[in-house]
Amino acid sequence: MRRKITGFTLVEVLLALTIGGLVLVAATTLLITISQAWANRPATRDAFDAHVNGVAHFLTAVLEEASVAPLAKNQDKVIDLQTPVGFSEVDDPLVHFYLREAPPLFFNPHGKSVRVHAYLYPDETDGLSLLWFSELQELEKGEDGNLQPVEEEELLKSIISPFCREVYYYYYGEEDDGPDDIKNWEVYSDLQESEKSDEFRIPAFMKLVFRWDDEDLERTISLSIDRLAPSGIEEEPK
Repeated sequence: MRRKITGFTLVEVLLALTIGGLVLVAATTLLITISQAWANRPATRDAFDAHVNGVAHFLTAVLEEASVAPLAKNQDKVIDLQTPVGFSEVDDPLVHFYLREAPPLFFNPHGKSVRVHAYLYPDETDGLSLLWFSELQELEKGEDGNLQPVEEEELLKSIISPFCREVYYYYYGEEDDGPDDIKNWEVYSDLQESEKSDEFRIPAFMKLVFRWDDEDLERTISLSIDRLAPSGIEEEPK
């Protein structure tokens, strides 16, 4: 007596091959997606690192090139605090510096970017920018005696980093500390008002916090308040 041999029909075989092919394609697609995500992850992370380092190096280099403006009220401060045109008196001033020649980032549609006054402008929406104007523009003296554009619209803006989300200011000691007093570093989220005048104190450092997704990177920028010669006596001419 012969035993009856059963097997898959042609339709069942084709259906099995189709399902198997779909599973294989899905698995391959998932593997490629995971591989691409893993391959792109370091590149994106490295790009963020490079951006943050580039911003820090740029600001450090620019501030090192800063000098005292010829018509500045305070001739012994390379970096000071000023309020740009169009800002309210209730707003805190911004870190201000002067460049005899500005780098290409300072694009001036009116001509060369020379004799530039710049302000570091942190904003919760736009990140960190530079507000600036050139002494070649039409200027006037503001109520504080500092030069400013005649029209608010003449104040130019260059975005430095849209990822800068927080700024902190470092102060070393108090205003009335003597040379022999023990000084400590204090960190604030706002510029500190002077107890001796109606002005603000210039911080020694700024800490910039850059945020990308859920990751933060911090960089510290030195504010060279007094520019001394190697002898420590007076500023070197540029």
